[in-house]
Amino acid sequence: MTDKKALVSTETPSLTEATEAWLAVVQAYNECSATLLHHISPLGLSLLEHEVLMNLLRVDGMTQRQLSQRCYSAKSGISMLISRFERDGLIKRSPSPNDRRAMCLSLTTKGKSLAQDALLVQTKVVKQMAKAFSASDLCAIKSGMNTAATLLRDMRA
Repeated sequence: MTDKKALVSTETPSLTEATEAWLAVVQAYNECSATLLHHISPLGLSLLEHEVLMNLLRVDGMTQRQLSQRCYSAKSGISMLISRFERDGLIKRSPSPNDRRAMCLSLTTKGKSLAQDALLVQTKVVKQMAKAFSASDLCAIKSGMNTAATLLRDMRA
């Protein structure tokens, strides 16, 4: 568990302010997802496929379990997607040097090319969204959202 007192602001917002902020976050998330989907669809990708490619581009050799945790998706959905990506020549599996039961996932040359194309789209969307904020605003948003995520995780513990 995290020390909640160290994370929580000393200035408590009203329920109305908190709800309006939450709705703004949800709206921005939905707009970001819709915009990203609109621009990655021509690449033949869904949002989950994009997320899998971005994670494998960032961290080569992660296991399917690690990938599922990073994608916040059910293992079964990731499993089917990984099988299809392997069949399509986008990823390859290799035995984990640390766990004989696990397989490590890596992008093939074809997979890296598609992931790089998707990253260009993602970068364009992120830059457009970031125009609404200063660098210090973005740092504050990141910090606040990380704290909020921790507090919400702690509610489930």
